Amino acid sequence: RTGNFIVGGVQERIRQEKGMLQLQQKVRKKMTDFSTMRTICFTGPRPNKLYGYKNKEKYQKLVDCIHDFLRGFCRIESDEILTVITGGAQGIDQLAFWAANSLKKKYSLKNEVYIPFVGQEELWNETGLFGKKEYRKMKSMSDKIVDVSKIRTLDVSTNDGKIKALLERNKEMVDNSQMIVGLYPLNKDFTKDRNSGTASCLRYAKDKIPICLIDPESHLIEFHPCNE
Repeated sequence: RTGNFIVGGVQERIRQEKGMLQLQQKVRKKMTDFSTMRTICFTGPRPNKLYGYKNKEKYQKLVDCIHDFLRGFCRIESDEILTVITGGAQGIDQLAFWAANSLKKKYSLKNEVYIPFVGQEELWNETGLFGKKEYRKMKSMSDKIVDVSKIRTLDVSTNDGKIKALLERNKEMVDNSQMIVGLYPLNKDFTKDRNSGTASCLRYAKDKIPICLIDPESHLIEFHPCNE
């Protein structure tokens, strides 16, 4: 069991066949050595811009999708560790963490959480999907916690400071990754979207590392090679 979500079974095998095969075909066409990527970070919207805070069924399907995606990069050998970086926030960050955590039983994988500042969960509900209890459990099971406000010497005593820390957290994750996975609609252009924190993160990444987009409804995957 992974937090509020369970990974495995028939659903997993179906998505493995449909999702990973499609991704591998795209990758073979656009990159010569995709398999060398050993650090992947995630970005995506909060629950209020996804499926809400109670639709466990839709979130479960997304966890299965991310699990299958990551499994394509996993190795059993201890010297081929895959590092997954997430931001600890409600939504895709926590979903990706639990998907990655379920793979640690079989594969060499590190699950790192980059928090913007201590106390980001202050206004969350105590229990339920993406609650404080789930957040504490996630942190206790992570392999490494990075407090970005300390690394970048940020003042988070004001709301503006906290907002800046959220953006700096995204940059820190990208700067320490070889690829970013974004949960973002394939029918939208993140380079022109100025109303989305996810789009902002993807724009920061596009000239630095390759991008894989996962559509939040269809779970189809679109690959964007680095523009560098």
